[in-house]
Amino acid sequence: MSHDLRADVLRDALAATVWREVAVHDEVGSTNDLLLADPRPWRVVTADHQSSGRGRLDRSWEAPPGTSIALSCTLPLPADQARWGWVPLLVGVAVRRAVAELTGVQLALKWPNDLLALTSEDAEWRKVAGILCTVAGGEAPVVVVGIGLNVHQSADQLPTDVSTSLRECGADVVREDLIECILRELLMIQRQWATSAADDDYRAACITVGQRVRLQTGAERHLTGDAVGVDAAGRLLITTQGQTTAYAAGDVVHVRPTDDAPSSEPEPPAVLSPAGELDPAEFVDAIEARLMGHPRSMRRSEISRASGISQDQTATMWRSLGFARARDDEVFFGEADLEALRRFDGLVQDGLLDRTTGLALARAVGRSTDRMAMWSLQLIADMVSGDRGGVDSDVAQRTAALTVELAERMSPLVDYVWRRNLSVAISRMIADSEPESHIGIVRTVGFADLVNFTQLVRRLSERELAQLVLRFESLASDIVGAHGGAIVKTVGDEVLFTHTAVEGAVDIAFDLRAAAEADDLVPTMRVGMARGRVLARLGDVYGTTVNRASRLTGAAKPGKIMVDQEVMDGLPDGAAVRVRRRKRVDLAGIGATDAFVIERPSQ
Repeated sequence: MSHDLRADVLRDALAATVWREVAVHDEVGSTNDLLLADPRPWRVVTADHQSSGRGRLDRSWEAPPGTSIALSCTLPLPADQARWGWVPLLVGVAVRRAVAELTGVQLALKWPNDLLALTSEDAEWRKVAGILCTVAGGEAPVVVVGIGLNVHQSADQLPTDVSTSLRECGADVVREDLIECILRELLMIQRQWATSAADDDYRAACITVGQRVRLQTGAERHLTGDAVGVDAAGRLLITTQGQTTAYAAGDVVHVRPTDDAPSSEPEPPAVLSPAGELDPAEFVDAIEARLMGHPRSMRRSEISRASGISQDQTATMWRSLGFARARDDEVFFGEADLEALRRFDGLVQDGLLDRTTGLALARAVGRSTDRMAMWSLQLIADMVSGDRGGVDSDVAQRTAALTVELAERMSPLVDYVWRRNLSVAISRMIADSEPESHIGIVRTVGFADLVNFTQLVRRLSERELAQLVLRFESLASDIVGAHGGAIVKTVGDEVLFTHTAVEGAVDIAFDLRAAAEADDLVPTMRVGMARGRVLARLGDVYGTTVNRASRLTGAAKPGKIMVDQEVMDGLPDGAAVRVRRRKRVDLAGIGATDAFVIERPSQ
């Protein structure tokens, strides 16, 4: 379904955003070059055809006209240059989110930011998009982000045999919609990249970690080793010959064992610390064995034979849970992994789930528990470190040991909370199952936003910022839950919540604001709320009602609560609410709207 890009459609879709200049061309040499010549922030250039596009390591990038997205834009860089290394990685997170939202294709990132896709459950990962980030100097430096995304190409139009397109993955998407979504996600990630708030989202999406890799750092230089992590600066950690080194740049190839000749030098033996403790690798192995109940004992082929499930299916389930793919020759799996595989396959074989739903459920569980594990560990580490702050080797090992002790006691609690939340979700689903539910469910949607958060971030240390974000999330969780609402998501300085009843949502808004006013750590809050139909999907909500609530939040003054006409109409007679002011506001992308600033009668 290739066609010429419609400039009017794109400009209308982006009119209410910060993207001030949107240039759409039939053909250009390079969209990046056009922006580098005039690198002012919040500019967009896209074209139907790019004849001289370049990627990392100066590789050429070109596609038949009308089949791909060639998109460049400029965004302000973080004030702290220590965060610049994360910018290309987080751009990858934004592009992945946008493509996933509109296509449903299974996607991953290869360090630093290649977007990979699966054409089928049993296929190998193939590159669907490349990203090039270039810093442009000046008093306020910006990054020029160049994105090349294969959309409508057929197999014979792809540039390499390791590439794919969204079409080849079974996705049919309008390029204008995808460009709009990418720019929206880039704006959201730009608001976060001054902090580490989204760093773990990248780590969760990056399948390079855990792989055997070959890193090319120049035309004639490369090394092979095990990718073991991404450090605080966004650098890839690679272990070779027992030595771990951080790399800030390079081109990564995931290599199979047969492609990687064994080293002639033996790996050095494990080294004990002066205190006689295990070295870090042995310590981690011991911790894992205690958590899982058994040490690692099987390779991919062995766990496949033991479970009676093909290697391709075991690999697919493993990826769906969010874990890195194990090398064929690596002793990676234990008895707990074998039992999990059997249970998952049993759900499908017994007819309780079809395989597609089972894999989607595995992704939901993997994504949720990954965040829960990181959050839990951080809380425990903060307790262990106390006033010292930071996580040195001693704090890390004591935190790990305590976490293992807690795991047995916490596991039944996690199961209980999941079941209790299932019960609440089921009751909401039943209540929402009216005949019109196919066009959405009625909710009061609210956004609570911390005022001047960006300026505050620049003044706080990383520890102070973590304390603020944790305090804000704790307040929001307690208050929304106490009034029977639901938190949809928190993003640093903002929480999105919903409620089935208008009065309950209003109570949440008043209590959130009051809590912020009474808390020395939390800055002034403002809240916007709207009521109407929303589309609830995969734990999130979408639609005009959500957009209206977001725009009202932006229009509200610090410390104020602004709502739409539908919220006012939904308040029961005698509700403890008074209208302080009513006015007509022009909401970006929505238009003129009746808005009301509300207070408690005593205020």
